[in-house]
Amino acid sequence: MTRYIVVLSGKGGVGKTTTAVNIGASLNDIGQKVVVIDANIITPNVALQLGLPPRPNNNLNGALKQDYSIFDAVSRHSSGLDVIPAGLSIFGAKNGFSGSMRDALSPLEEKYEIVIMDCGIGLWGSDIKTLNAADEVLIVTNPELPALIDSLKALKMAEKMSVPVRGIILNKVTGSSYELKDETVKGILNNYPIIAKIPFDKNVSKSLGARNPIVLNKPNSPAAHAFKRLAGDLVGEKYKTNIFWKTVNKFRGVS
Repeated sequence: MTRYIVVLSGKGGVGKTTTAVNIGASLNDIGQKVVVIDANIITPNVALQLGLPPRPNNNLNGALKQDYSIFDAVSRHSSGLDVIPAGLSIFGAKNGFSGSMRDALSPLEEKYEIVIMDCGIGLWGSDIKTLNAADEVLIVTNPELPALIDSLKALKMAEKMSVPVRGIILNKVTGSSYELKDETVKGILNNYPIIAKIPFDKNVSKSLGARNPIVLNKPNSPAAHAFKRLAGDLVGEKYKTNIFWKTVNKFRGVS
């Protein structure tokens, strides 16, 4: 059965899209049949992060309105990762989609085992429809109070809609004394588990500049190891690092 996983945050800038893209790329790399959907209709970024050409037609917006098949909206990254971008036009985004997101995407179940959906942060309109299509939600946040408070709002919306929250992904973690401790983070976010801690890593920005997920562009960087470990956990596969990089990352402070 196909799993629909929504990646959600309460505010911009926490690394939600980067997380969705790198989970998708990691799963694709280990042989999972996965597609990443840019469900952020208003401010889409998935295709931009991956360097995919703009698609004024054959994108998620038109597929949802049944202008064409959902498969016609699929783009393929050079890594082999399948992506369904949203349209970049704000005017196209304004023409709302009134149906069920899950029903509209259901043909994808013929081909894919996992559908990763990068949700918007507005939590209204199409974002609510995206959340309603989820089998599970991953909350992406940073270990700082403003990000956590906004993430709590997103989490409460998921709870209100009875969508299971798999856990919290703490992104851009530096380990500095001024960052909130894990116990505080869990206390603010209703005691949901922290399922991954992605270290702050300059290679993330470098990979964004290269239009390639860090797990492919800098596969032995600290953040790449954390993303790949998270992806493995999501499908029950233990991530294995060779002994050389285990030693290197031990000195970097990455387990």
